Amino acid sequence: MTKDKPLHWARMVADLMTYLRLFGGLLLPFLSWEHSIDSLGRLVKINLLLWSTDALDGKFARISNTPSSWIGERDIYVDTVMTTGTSIALVRAGFLPREFMVIWFCLCLVVYLIRTVATVMLAFMLPLQVALPLLALKHGCPEFNLYLLWLLIIALINRVRVKFVIENFVNGLPETQKQWVRSWLPNWLRPTPQQREYFQKAQASDSPFGDTNSHSMHM
Repeated sequence: MTKDKPLHWARMVADLMTYLRLFGGLLLPFLSWEHSIDSLGRLVKINLLLWSTDALDGKFARISNTPSSWIGERDIYVDTVMTTGTSIALVRAGFLPREFMVIWFCLCLVVYLIRTVATVMLAFMLPLQVALPLLALKHGCPEFNLYLLWLLIIALINRVRVKFVIENFVNGLPETQKQWVRSWLPNWLRPTPQQREYFQKAQASDSPFGDTNSHSMHM
């Protein structure tokens, strides 16, 4: 088997994982949620399961040696749906103020319509994704320790990914803010020349990190 031979089964696995995350995000708001530690812990565990597909789907997409699929090119939208679904579940359970969710969503939507870049979507997701573990910690949810362990494992496995998520975010900023962020960003959070070359090659197929003009964030 040559290195460049298409592996269609790998593409299928990658797409199935992405669709699983999409459907999970759409389903979350409609599940039964209540203002309890057990309910919060259940949401944490479901999140870890669904977000684990985000850590794996891009790896299968890259080894498939096939063109980017329709769902693969829209990976960041899937992540946004997943984040929004989790936040609505927190609102329904009474852990997150409804007003905050509505205002934040509308504000980011207006900014996105003005400046259609992945940076806006990443900025929208960041506080909402951080909200779940912080609420778990605040309310003494035992699953908080599980979340930390999962985060550590994912960070070690996909440490290169972190650099390109940051770079993708910075690339979508206005030029002044872009230069300001880069002036203080430490070198260990910047891609090396070898990693940047890999990044550029990945864009030609199923980009694992996206670029300044694309929303694909398949990792």
